[in-house]
Amino acid sequence: MIKLSEEEQSQLQQGYLACLRDEYAIIKASGKTVLDYLQGQITQDVHHLSQTQSIYAAILTPQGKTVSDLHILCGHGDELIMIARRDYAEALVARLRQFSLGHELRIGLVNSLKLISIQGPGCDELLHNLKLSFPTHKHLSTASAADSEQFTMQMGEAADIGVWIVTGDAEALLKRCNRIVDESTMNAARIIKGVPVYGIDWNKKIFPLNANLIEFDGVSFDKGCYVGQEVTSRMQWRGGIKKRLYRVQLESLPSALPCPLSTTVEIGMVTSAAMNSDGEVYGIAHLPIELVEKQMPLIDPEGDSVSVIEACHV
Repeated sequence: MIKLSEEEQSQLQQGYLACLRDEYAIIKASGKTVLDYLQGQITQDVHHLSQTQSIYAAILTPQGKTVSDLHILCGHGDELIMIARRDYAEALVARLRQFSLGHELRIGLVNSLKLISIQGPGCDELLHNLKLSFPTHKHLSTASAADSEQFTMQMGEAADIGVWIVTGDAEALLKRCNRIVDESTMNAARIIKGVPVYGIDWNKKIFPLNANLIEFDGVSFDKGCYVGQEVTSRMQWRGGIKKRLYRVQLESLPSALPCPLSTTVEIGMVTSAAMNSDGEVYGIAHLPIELVEKQMPLIDPEGDSVSVIEACHV
């Protein structure tokens, strides 16, 4: 059972929780033409990237399906730091290397760098006590120390206020945090908040615009060409976005995931679910937009009702 304790829920609302996010891998890319190259590969515009602002994007196949999603932030010099789900990181690196002919590009996994998540309003005070640079509260804003491999990004994955820290000294940093949880707890909080992840709540079978890439500011419709753009643009301008990921509330935890949802026929799936300390169950579901807008009643296999709260978004 994925459930938050009363203490964990309280810390997310009034203090902080810290976690080593080993489900994510860190990739470095560098080279004189790395930004020009990425502009033709990712869904977001690299011109939005700066020393104080990271971006979220996806890498697509020519058919518009997702290879991986990723967060990109500026490192030192011409280096870029990429954060991707570990299960897809090697495929992401291979994909970027495959089409880099003619570009000065160095890219690879960096096992010495780890990702730490600190979630809750107390993270600002903690960063101050740790003498770490901290970003503004703007989504995906970043800060870094000029003399160390440490980069902080505003990322509320489990609380309204939260950061991700890319660091080469994760063990020492975590020793100075006194509210450490494991990844299952952080994922429970993420699900309750309604933040989906690639590989669990959506995958390569789902077009990224049907998985709220727009709502998470992961795509630009004004930039030049990139791999998969034709399909993605056609979906946007011709009304091809038929489904979305939604934050939902359930009467009880599903016995298995994914869990089908029905009206008179099966129309969608709950992909993640978790319980808060009050016994309330929240989940993430992939559902047709039209039926949600019509407020069609939804039931799970046990006959329990499922209510839609809102589309998943930043």
